[in-house]
Amino acid sequence: MKRIIVACSLVILVALGYVFGVQAQSAESICLVANTTAYKTGETVIVAVNASAVTPVQGFTFQIRYDPACLRPIHASSPIPGMNGLPLPQLTGLVDGSYASITPQTVNGVLAEVRFTALQGCQTGLYLESAALAVRNTEGFAAPVASVLIGERNVSLNIDRQAVAPQPAQPESGSILPLAPPPAAQGGFASWIIGVLILLLLGGIGLGAYKVFRIGSTDRITTPTLPRKATLHVKHGPHAGKSFALNKLPCLIGRDPQNDICINDPHVISRHAQIYSKRNGYYLRDLGGGTFINGHPVKSNAVVLHPGDVVRLGKSALFVFG
Repeated sequence: MKRIIVACSLVILVALGYVFGVQAQSAESICLVANTTAYKTGETVIVAVNASAVTPVQGFTFQIRYDPACLRPIHASSPIPGMNGLPLPQLTGLVDGSYASITPQTVNGVLAEVRFTALQGCQTGLYLESAALAVRNTEGFAAPVASVLIGERNVSLNIDRQAVAPQPAQPESGSILPLAPPPAAQGGFASWIIGVLILLLLGGIGLGAYKVFRIGSTDRITTPTLPRKATLHVKHGPHAGKSFALNKLPCLIGRDPQNDICINDPHVISRHAQIYSKRNGYYLRDLGGGTFINGHPVKSNAVVLHPGDVVRLGKSALFVFG
């Protein structure tokens, strides 16, 4: 009898050890789901970013790619208590959502609901391009949770060309995050003519002012000076809340510790961007890592920086130039 009791105890211990081992190895996961995939033109399309995590988190991010000819993003809402939306510059065709909380929260279900307006009849889909859970590290900065598994990424949608009447706004709870894309550029012959006339007018005013102020001042030479020392104010990423004065130019930014500003972010490359001075101003050059100013990608060699410009490196490192 004693041997039977000992044997049963061993079996129970082994079983418990197996269960706890599975739980310890269970990875945090994020996926994109939709309760309905058939809509009519004008209806509100709703998808959810779901997550399951053992680790209490203090934030999350997600990027969903969509077809702007079929869908227009409206906003996202998070039902998690204490999660607040962090507005980011949006790109046409890509929803960029980010939430943060000052206290750790347990997540097991809906992280956020994302809403779109169906624009016309089409066969389209949504793709979860990236997603991450965040915690606060020992230094007080936001850091991504390691080994997060991204599950289902695709949601296929069938939008009927038949239009419906405008839908009344449905009450929502939680933190609302606007996701409106930048307005489309307006073209046409009339706007082109107006633009040319404005340029000619400004050119004439500038030429007249140059002639007036140039008279009697040919013997006086002024040396252009740079504006006051600029600063980068980090709003989101590993150094959120900190500011970096641009005392040394050119200033290299990237993940490599040898840079003038080191950003230890997995989506920032070793030498990501450079800020330098030229012709009495500040310029930003992308070095191949993906850099955005006010939501627009930096595609040319360099772009001039103005006070208040929002600069994003990679997917989540965000700072304001000032």
